[in-house]
Amino acid sequence: MAGTSKMTTIQWLKDQGFEGFIRFDQIDDQEVTTEHGVYTVVREGTDKPRFLLPGTGRKGSSYTLEVLEAAWVYDAEILYFGKAECRLGIIERLTKYRRFGNGKRSGHSGGRAIWQLEDAHNLRVCWRVTGDQNADDEESKLIEAFKEAHLGSRPFANRIDGKKNDR
Repeated sequence: MAGTSKMTTIQWLKDQGFEGFIRFDQIDDQEVTTEHGVYTVVREGTDKPRFLLPGTGRKGSSYTLEVLEAAWVYDAEILYFGKAECRLGIIERLTKYRRFGNGKRSGHSGGRAIWQLEDAHNLRVCWRVTGDQNADDEESKLIEAFKEAHLGSRPFANRIDGKKNDR
């Protein structure tokens, strides 16, 4: 990972208190918290991916190849930051995210570019409980830290900067 910014690696997330690092298909077999928090989708390594057109996400949700290639951040293992402030917290958001990726209605369309990666089934998801901190604010801070490490680029599947910015 020579040249990779420390702030965009799996190890950096571990240092920030993220836990889990499981594949989406392992969600039902793991104890994922029902507390509010933030979550991240990661890809081990920084090799250029192969994109699917269309992806596995809900019908009509695919981006063009040009959009995907322009959004790809070549030296980052972090692909997406999300937040969970719903009734069942992180487990609810991850379950909905996985359902969307399996082509079903889910109420979670953020980060949908993930489902256009050929190796989406190998991606890992991790999370951090935010406690008294607002998950919206924490998500915004994480995206901002990523952007600072990557000359203003957001993580691959984040299309907005979080709640503090205009959508």
